[in-house]
Amino acid sequence: MHYLTVEEIESGLVELRERHPTLCRLVPLKYPTFEGRTATALRIGKPDDGGVRAGVLFLAGLHAMEWGGADIALRFAADLLDTHVAGTDLVYGERRKTFGAREIASIIDTVDVFVVPCINPDGRAYSQQPGADEDQRNWRKNRSRPSDTDPRIGTDLNRNFDFLWDIEKAFDPSVLHAPTMGSLAPGSDHYRGREAGREAETLNVAWLLDEFPQITWLLDIHCNGGQVMHSWGDAPNQSDRPGMTFFNAAYDGMRGTADADRYSEYLDPAHRAAMEKAVEVVADAVRDVRGEDYQRIQAFDRKTPGAGDHSPMSGTSIDYAYSRQFVDPDRSSVFGLAIEFGLTGTAQPPVEEMELILADVSAGMVALCLHARRPVVFVGVDEPTDFRQDFRILSGIIDGTPGWVWVNGRPVFVRPPDPRLHELLRRVGQFQVAPELDGPTTATQREALERIVELSQSLLDGLD
Repeated sequence: MHYLTVEEIESGLVELRERHPTLCRLVPLKYPTFEGRTATALRIGKPDDGGVRAGVLFLAGLHAMEWGGADIALRFAADLLDTHVAGTDLVYGERRKTFGAREIASIIDTVDVFVVPCINPDGRAYSQQPGADEDQRNWRKNRSRPSDTDPRIGTDLNRNFDFLWDIEKAFDPSVLHAPTMGSLAPGSDHYRGREAGREAETLNVAWLLDEFPQITWLLDIHCNGGQVMHSWGDAPNQSDRPGMTFFNAAYDGMRGTADADRYSEYLDPAHRAAMEKAVEVVADAVRDVRGEDYQRIQAFDRKTPGAGDHSPMSGTSIDYAYSRQFVDPDRSSVFGLAIEFGLTGTAQPPVEEMELILADVSAGMVALCLHARRPVVFVGVDEPTDFRQDFRILSGIIDGTPGWVWVNGRPVFVRPPDPRLHELLRRVGQFQVAPELDGPTTATQREALERIVELSQSLLDGLD
């Protein structure tokens, strides 16, 4: 193999779209980069889903010199699509980590998969220029400038997201110069940028999350170190003091130290369990390929050279994704994870090792998609005595419990029920789809759904 160029990444996405036109679509991201390039997402899954399936976003290339992330993302997408069309199992590595054909089909049928192989094309193109010296090859940032007159170039995109970006206000002064924190200095590799979340590349991530509120999981792919991480990155986690949180100004100037009694970031126990479980799922799949045992940790607890046992971070993608729901309740809930692939100590592992890493991380990505599937709910159908005018369709389910509704062209199991149709549509990201099951219950499930469609048609007619 060789590391893909920006042009090869884009042509690879186009090729996948041409090979599998019914299974994937290209999504050009909204904001052009400083040098005029357009990044692209590949959306994988059955079309016309009405936006009711769980979404997973795989993001790569925030840091320009971490070339392997794009190669991993494209390999994963090709594996998923090609294997599904072939109807075969997907097998990785010497240990033959296997995902069954039915599992792969269930991802295509029930998950919206978004893949952005190169969110920072300007930085990657600069880093990969022929004849580049070591400093250029290790370029971390994008290629924007602090101002029209300032010659210094680049923002660290993974310190630019709108989460505790104002480090002087939010963090304890003792951690402001930690090597993992965003920097106020435009010449620094960790320069946070002129304004929170206003670089084209970070705007594009926010746009994707806004445009596709079904996205429930984000995995940000980085190199290196061999870790799978979850939020938070700014301070130790705790689940006992809900008022101690990033948006409480009473704790400004206290975040970032290891003193959990003084300040620690609140994490809902259910959310904590969900993220920790997902980390285990990804790391287990990576290990099962060839035995690479990635550490499973909270982002703050990552050990980084020069930072000691803890790595306080500001403005990162995963914390931004997870924090959005608390800043604005109308925004969707997104669990943010990050993976630092490779154990070589270099941002660009030798190509022989990178080939093995492609299998490791791709397996973790497939496992996360399987984990993200919303549970299928079987319900027996008894014809209701009448149709309620509050738009609730009951299928043998009494008032006050979860129930079936007909939304966006398909039957949807809603929990909890809501009598207002417009509210159901607004909260579409919380819907739980009931696709057909493989196995002995398939026929029963299909009959139930067909009966719900039949019973709901009169309601649809009444809305015309």
